[in-house]
Amino acid sequence: MEWLLCDLDEVFDCDPLEIKEGKLATLELFAEALAIYSEGKLAEAARLFADCWHQNQGDRVAKIYFERCQELR
Repeated sequence: MEWLLCDLDEVFDCDPLEIKEGKLATLELFAEALAIYSEGKLAEAARLFADCWHQNQGDRVAKIYFERCQELR
């Protein structure tokens, strides 16, 4: 499997308050998921990204990473 790596930065200052608060609440979980993703542990990363997304349905980046994990597995 060939990997294409890129950085994904998100600016969420303009998000509605509810979404911004949700992202801040799951920031540690998201960071852990991202670290595991970068190690290639896609199943575990997918589970953590899904947790982020389920806690905050407005977190489209967590959903994108979850879907990416599903595609790459």
